Amino acid sequence: MSKSGIKDKLSKITETKAKDDSVLYSDITGGLATKLINAVNRNLSNKQKIELLREIIQDNGFAVECKNAENKTITKVFNTVRKTDIEYADNINGAKSLNNSGYNVYVLPKFSGSKSFDYILEKENKIYTAELKTIYGNNSLNNRLNAANEQTDRIVLNIVGNSSSRYVSDEIRGFYLSNPHIKEIIVLKGGKPIYIRYEHVAKKNFTRTFMDLWAR
Repeated sequence: MSKSGIKDKLSKITETKAKDDSVLYSDITGGLATKLINAVNRNLSNKQKIELLREIIQDNGFAVECKNAENKTITKVFNTVRKTDIEYADNINGAKSLNNSGYNVYVLPKFSGSKSFDYILEKENKIYTAELKTIYGNNSLNNRLNAANEQTDRIVLNIVGNSSSRYVSDEIRGFYLSNPHIKEIIVLKGGKPIYIRYEHVAKKNFTRTFMDLWAR
């Protein structure tokens, strides 16, 4: 199959086809498509998933987009991700904030029909999947959280607008109490992370604690 034919097939991938191991697309992704789809759709043990994520970030299709010299962290972007993609600027801005917080960030391509995540994050020899949502003002944060919930169990919220701390804390608390399986929400405010887990939102003083962290 020609490279253009493979790209066309890749753009039309569906969840049904995604479950087929024959969908390798190796000519343009080195098998990355299949690995990502397996990470999303397959019932893998935690150990198997970590091994798969480490395979993915070693793919030679990634190239360095930016570095943080002070933290010795990098953002790498896969070569099928284009700067003209709608979410490209948001993904890179969020990645730079995460670099500042000690994470290596791997920006992944999206595959039509597969609820894939935006990032693989690596920090202190730990590796995670994460979905980025950029928040401009008080714009349906709960809807954005629910959308991310379909993609992975770790969510990064990059707050770039004039959202109020109480609005953000209330939306996160309501969402998290209904979705206790979410491992972590990382809120980036002014480039600084606020780490939120279920045990935090379950406490009565969560709103005050969150607002204090927001204002620091």
